[in-house]
Amino acid sequence: MLLAERIEQMFSHELVARGRAFVNYKALTEVLVKDFDIEDFPARLFYNPARVRSVMAKVDAETLANRTCFLCPAGLEEHQLTTAWTAPQGKEYLIRVNPYPIFNQHFTLSYAEHQRQAIAPHYADMLALAKALPTYMLFYNGPTCGASAPDHMHFQAVPMGSLPMQTMCSEGKGQELLWQNKDIRISLITKYVCGGYLLVSDKAEAMQTYFERICSLASVHTDEWEPRMNIVSWWAAEQYYTLVLLREESRPACFFAEGEEQILISPGAVEMSGIAIVSSIESYERLTAERLRDIILEVSLNQHDTQLLTQSIREL
Repeated sequence: MLLAERIEQMFSHELVARGRAFVNYKALTEVLVKDFDIEDFPARLFYNPARVRSVMAKVDAETLANRTCFLCPAGLEEHQLTTAWTAPQGKEYLIRVNPYPIFNQHFTLSYAEHQRQAIAPHYADMLALAKALPTYMLFYNGPTCGASAPDHMHFQAVPMGSLPMQTMCSEGKGQELLWQNKDIRISLITKYVCGGYLLVSDKAEAMQTYFERICSLASVHTDEWEPRMNIVSWWAAEQYYTLVLLREESRPACFFAEGEEQILISPGAVEMSGIAIVSSIESYERLTAERLRDIILEVSLNQHDTQLLTQSIREL
């Protein structure tokens, strides 16, 4: 049985059990939605109260040390099922239905061992998973860029076409070619974000090589172990695609503001790809297309560093 069939069968069985996942997936039918046009980019805003756990997640070292990891067996929700998957290089992953979904099918794919969120040892596995799940896209939230479990390595998977940025890239829009050879092409994303790059190749080895080169060119903040980033990967038309969305800030200033200026939004890969999630009705009512544009640019890599990195990629 194909991996997609296995996890979709698990999804059906888990919802039949009528646990937390059943309640929260049913609640998706009541999510409020606004459509935004941000300089010809089709962003959307979701008001989803069930996502409060992720939006408001505390990820400081003390909080992590004093809570049970919800990606480890001891921290699982009642009725959560698991599908095991072994990467080509031998690493073991555990796939589960996300009990706090954004989309009608939403999975978490966690490393079997409790190790910190770090993409370098796992990027090849992300590509392999994308190829094994061709009707889904994989995304990665960096440890300070939307991950609510930065102490446990994991990806997430949602249906292909769920994210406006992925759709735009697949259509060849909103991008400027920077560099290419016979194995790969690298483009700058020209809409919605700053510091976004798209890698496309039919060779996993080339994707790995040039992903590592881009990461080596990006700066790393003090006391952190990788550049701040969100990543989206998928497999289509016999090619690998990876969006690297580099970041400056973990959360925007409006998250910490008070009164009318406060908007509780905690951008991860989904927000950086055009779907903004808020869990309070006040934030939903306050957030406009203009404010969302400003928030995304605030947390994106700044324009100066994007220009420097872009020039370095041109000179590869």
